Amino acid sequence: MTKQKTVLLMFTLTMLFLAGTALAQTDPGVRAGAAAGGPLASVAANNPAGSLAFFNQALDTFKEIDSVSGTIEAGSGLGPRFNSRSCAFCHAQPAVGGTSPATNPQITDASADGARNTIPSFISATGPVREARFPFFFDAFGNPDTTRPNGGVEDLFTITGRTDAGACNLQQPSFALAVATGNVIFRIPTPTFGAGLIENIDETTLLNNAASNSGAFGTSGSFNRNGNDGTITRFGWKAQNKSLVIFAGEAYNVEQGVSNEVFGQERPLPGEGQTTGLPANCKINGTPEDITHFNANNLGTSSDVVNFAIFMRMTAAPTPSATAPGGSASIGRGRSLFSAIGCAACHTPSLTTAASSITPSLGKLTG
Repeated sequence: MTKQKTVLLMFTLTMLFLAGTALAQTDPGVRAGAAAGGPLASVAANNPAGSLAFFNQALDTFKEIDSVSGTIEAGSGLGPRFNSRSCAFCHAQPAVGGTSPATNPQITDASADGARNTIPSFISATGPVREARFPFFFDAFGNPDTTRPNGGVEDLFTITGRTDAGACNLQQPSFALAVATGNVIFRIPTPTFGAGLIENIDETTLLNNAASNSGAFGTSGSFNRNGNDGTITRFGWKAQNKSLVIFAGEAYNVEQGVSNEVFGQERPLPGEGQTTGLPANCKINGTPEDITHFNANNLGTSSDVVNFAIFMRMTAAPTPSATAPGGSASIGRGRSLFSAIGCAACHTPSLTTAASSITPSLGKLTG
């Protein structure tokens, strides 16, 4: 047997063994897992002075529930279309800033405060929080038109029927048709822990890392770049956003429907955006809705979007559990396998951040 065939046989047997091992496992479901959600070490030590208070204020804002007018819930500007009513509803597991919780909040969001929404078939009480997109627009016969790509977010719910929605009356997207024709794809909430460290990696470090891993295990690719200054983007499902402020502004506008100082207009559905825009009676609060607030002394108070960015920027990366589900030994075996089969060629285990003027724990950290 040739050396090449021997290597191929060993690889095949290894994969069969791993597949059998995987089939023998039982998914324990959503669990507490890693320690996460706390501030960076320097922020916890209040370095610089005031940073811990800023973090706690930002955390409270991240947990805020929005209503349309601000008279039912503390936050305002919800809708006219949305996927949920709070950042922390969807980013909740294993702590605030994480991903989908065990109980899907979108079930309650659908009818909160009188809203009249039909829950799509792909949303369930114990399933993941989902955002839906239609790959293609529909033609006049209800079929996906492959000559007209869509890909935009089709928000699940509308504010129609809510006691603070006024005369706004909107239809939900045609989710049943999309499911029946296979014209729907999903995204789930991404954890935001340690996002400030990602934001603070120097571009040269990223370029050098890409060059050193190019071709390993057949990997290749290029960075997404900002259309204005040409620098590397790094946040969002497609790494389309340059900074955490832009990332937060987009999410607030898309997921909760709140216009803000980064995304200043209320968002119609992709089809409406190309034709009629939002109906006038659904533009309730004026835009932008989330703004920097001013008190009698003309001192600014951070907008929600800035607070969201501060929370993400100052939140520490999660700490692996030493006891559950399998402890340190299990984590070690998983780390070795992760590297051996090539995952680490893209998901780099360790990079060094640049110097930081925000807080020491963001600067010159390797992890």
